[in-house]
Amino acid sequence: MGMSGRRLHSELFNCLLSGECRQDRLYGLLWPKAHPPLLAARRNELILQRIWALASVFAVLTLVWIPLDVLALPGRQALELMALRIAACGAFAHLAATARRRSSLWWVYRNLAALYAVPTVFYFASLLLLRHPGLGPYARIALQAYWALPAVAMAGLGVFPLTLAESAAFALPIVAGEAFALSSHLGVFFPGGILDAVWMMFLMGGIAVVVGISQLSFAITLVSHSQRDALTGCYSRKSISDLLELHFKESSRLGTPLAVAFLDLDHFKQINDLFGHQIGDGVLVAAARSVQAALHGAQCVGRWGGEEFLILFPGKSAAEAIETVQRIRAAGLGHCPESRQVTVSVGVAERIADRCSDGTSLVRAADLRMYAIKNSGRDRVCGPEESRSAAFMAA
Repeated sequence: MGMSGRRLHSELFNCLLSGECRQDRLYGLLWPKAHPPLLAARRNELILQRIWALASVFAVLTLVWIPLDVLALPGRQALELMALRIAACGAFAHLAATARRRSSLWWVYRNLAALYAVPTVFYFASLLLLRHPGLGPYARIALQAYWALPAVAMAGLGVFPLTLAESAAFALPIVAGEAFALSSHLGVFFPGGILDAVWMMFLMGGIAVVVGISQLSFAITLVSHSQRDALTGCYSRKSISDLLELHFKESSRLGTPLAVAFLDLDHFKQINDLFGHQIGDGVLVAAARSVQAALHGAQCVGRWGGEEFLILFPGKSAAEAIETVQRIRAAGLGHCPESRQVTVSVGVAERIADRCSDGTSLVRAADLRMYAIKNSGRDRVCGPEESRSAAFMAA
């Protein structure tokens, strides 16, 4: 276990030295609550996919082992184990059929716990069934496979990208169950002594923790790189769309507001036509940095396409979003090559006020208001109330 602990420490230390993991990412390796929403959602999907795959494989392998039990065990024990295996197969099949119905963290924990509960129950039930003093030599050889079940279960944790806290939470019941089996003399066919079994469990657990954290570290790096727009550093369109759907579902479930702001830089095509795309890219980068600096990291901003940006305001009303957008405009979005200040047209929409049924309709409402501003003079902000006013319609 000491060697495994040193490996884990080395993994975390190398992650920091390599620049792949800032302090927030280090917390993400230790505790799941440190994960941003997009990473959490994609990690949940990955874990559920692997639960589905393992449950499907175990459902088949559990039945495949029945002929070996029939050949190696006396008739009564073989029949009892056959019934036990059929029940375990049914449990694995049910888990495989339902694992991917949802994607919340609670659902992940429920299904992961179920995945480990089935072999744990099978393990203890098989120990009770096989406590027979008259087993022959062939039976004892076949039963060595049952001794490996807890170690295999422990090693299986490495399949999942789990944090250190999650790995410990799922590993401790396995260790406790093995300790109970040894202390109560249920494991009558263990080939080694108690120390050998305990050492094997800790060794497998240490390796599984290191492998799981390595997978999680890679997933954090991969998601972090893939979700960002290469030019501006904002979220990509796909990532901001995924975040919008996550926040929309949460807002609908809790009945809280969700506002979005659709920003479009004014006269940007003229900048590209007069000064070239390289200068235009510089204007885009400066504008994106100004928006991000004004938001102080509290909201989510993504590049929707070209010179368009989308900002999410979870839990904020349209009035609060407009107040923030006005602060962004007041702080400035940079300057054009001829020293003219960059201006922006902004449409704001809010889930409840606009009675939107999904994220797409919410963005469409903000987009239509932005285009209305473009057609009526630019460099303004329009929200739900403004769009209904006669003054705006007449502008």
